[in-house]
Amino acid sequence: MAPRGSFRKQSVFPYYHLITDVKLPHISQLYPYKGDAVFLSDLEILTSNYHQLELKDLGNDTSPENGFLLTFDDGLREIYTHVYPVLKQKGIKAAFFLNPDFVDNNQALYKHEISVLLDDLDRRKFPSDLLRQIADILEFKFSDATDFRTKILKLPYAKRGLLPQALKIADVDISAFLKNQKPYITTDEIREMIADGFYFGGHTMSHPPLQQLSLEEQKKQIIDSIEWVKSNFGIPYSIFAFPFSDKPASEKLVKSLLDYDPEILIFGNSGLKKDISPRIIQRFSIEDPSREIQKVIGMENLYKVFNKITGNYKIRRK
Repeated sequence: MAPRGSFRKQSVFPYYHLITDVKLPHISQLYPYKGDAVFLSDLEILTSNYHQLELKDLGNDTSPENGFLLTFDDGLREIYTHVYPVLKQKGIKAAFFLNPDFVDNNQALYKHEISVLLDDLDRRKFPSDLLRQIADILEFKFSDATDFRTKILKLPYAKRGLLPQALKIADVDISAFLKNQKPYITTDEIREMIADGFYFGGHTMSHPPLQQLSLEEQKKQIIDSIEWVKSNFGIPYSIFAFPFSDKPASEKLVKSLLDYDPEILIFGNSGLKKDISPRIIQRFSIEDPSREIQKVIGMENLYKVFNKITGNYKIRRK
């Protein structure tokens, strides 16, 4: 069932991280994702019910109706191997948001390292002695394997420097994983995609939870990532997507980004809501394979109606 009536007047900004039918150790412990066939079905529904938007259409006081723009976060390799060929063949544009620290596979996002570790421990049936050693290194307590998994997935960003020792104890070689699996996109692949008209922007340098950083650290992570993309690929525009969530972003942070570039487009993930500036575009995820895209869009529109009734449609930033 396709979106109907007034729901189709609302432009939508769905996002994914990747598309693949393959189980990926660095992702599989974090969230589910769609395969190639479901992605093709998503695209058919979007292109049949909405017209494609470009960056130049966004950021004005008057929002375009009945449009869509796909976005992808984290710069994973599958955006080049699985997403890019399909979108190019269909003539669909999309925006991709990068963490420069991970481009070219020289280091890994700490959450991805945790997923690789959990995947390895899962295959070994979570040996209790090893779990205790890892928990001691990472400075947390746990009651059982399920609790261990919950706790390690919540490891604070500030403690990511403890992970190499934990990985070593578990005999998990992240350097070899990066070399052999190449989980992230490369600069050459980015150049190829840009040449074919795809958009690229920043996603912070190292994907930290912003609420765990000071305002100055937040600004540096964000602006440095945008500048890296612009300077390395000759991109004239500034676009950025918040990692994890835009909820921690204060009014001061947003103002500093608009001062940096008044034409910047900032992408959040709070659903169909109105933000404090038309330069902030709110998205929603369509990544979960258990949720059909048309039902997700329908629910997001219902949330929008409910939020308007309850006074929560307009985002308030402190």
